[in-house]
Amino acid sequence: MHQPWASLLVRGIKRVEGRSWYTPHRGRLWIAATAKRPSPQEVSELQTTYRFLRGKDVEFPNDYPSGCLLGCVYLIDCLSQNQFKDQYPDMSQESDSPFVFICRNPQEMIVKFPIKGNPKIWKLDSKIHQGAKKGLMKQNKAV
Repeated sequence: MHQPWASLLVRGIKRVEGRSWYTPHRGRLWIAATAKRPSPQEVSELQTTYRFLRGKDVEFPNDYPSGCLLGCVYLIDCLSQNQFKDQYPDMSQESDSPFVFICRNPQEMIVKFPIKGNPKIWKLDSKIHQGAKKGLMKQNKAV
């Protein structure tokens, strides 16, 4: 997932993820940041957007690491855009993609693991998965 969106998702600032494709996956979804670093302009624009959507006192990350495993969320549903607007009218401005992943329980890694990701959803190597589960920290904020 591209930065800065990836970090905002594992921090719970971003609550949904828009995609052009449907997934039947439900449950824990690990979030890896792509190797491409975000530009200062991308970060600034996205922070402005989420201040508007979530409130002025949003606590943004100081850094947006790339090429690593950041943490996880729980994917509770994947909805069409129409279903999303009907079921989550208060969040409808957060995505205009054809399909929307509804995410809960964000958890960030204490130490970010370097990783080379793949497109879409893919299975983590079992050793990385075991280490990643041990390296999660609980979010302090209610999301």
